[in-house]
Amino acid sequence: MADAVLEIPYVESHNRVTTLFRHILAIPHLIVSGVWGYFIQLMTLVQWIIVLFTGKRNEGIFNLQTSYVGYSMRVSAYVSLMYDTYPPFGTDPGQTGIVYSLAYESEANRLSNALRFFWLIPALFISFFVGIGAGVMIVISWFAILFTGKQPQGMFDFIRRWLQFSVKVTTYASLMTDTYPKFV
Repeated sequence: MADAVLEIPYVESHNRVTTLFRHILAIPHLIVSGVWGYFIQLMTLVQWIIVLFTGKRNEGIFNLQTSYVGYSMRVSAYVSLMYDTYPPFGTDPGQTGIVYSLAYESEANRLSNALRFFWLIPALFISFFVGIGAGVMIVISWFAILFTGKQPQGMFDFIRRWLQFSVKVTTYASLMTDTYPKFV
């Protein structure tokens, strides 16, 4: 079974000015990601029906979902202060240095997909509570970058692990993989 991979290289020095206005700069990306996300939710429902009846994933829907998850993770990493380069809109990763990948598997477990909502609940709880900690780390990192121009590696690593877990939860929730997300 395939597992989603998200690689984010550590960069110690950050631009103080773009960090100061990061959340304002990210608004257009957050809007695009949000609208695209609603469409992906609809496609996930279609994928759920397809898997339920055929036992196979639709590759076109999978590719659309993969494009969205890659873009969404670049936006999330940008907002989370993981890098300074303004991310391009769409599927091109540009100069962000972020690598997202997930291998397509046509076969899908019908039972696992049918009950996915129930299997997902524990992973969502973990993601929620670790996300609270990551939010605190992002705020502290924001201040650290504003005052020193550098992000402490321990904070970066915690946020990166949360984003890596988030991408695994997202791909599992979107029926893109049958591999249960693990916080490793």
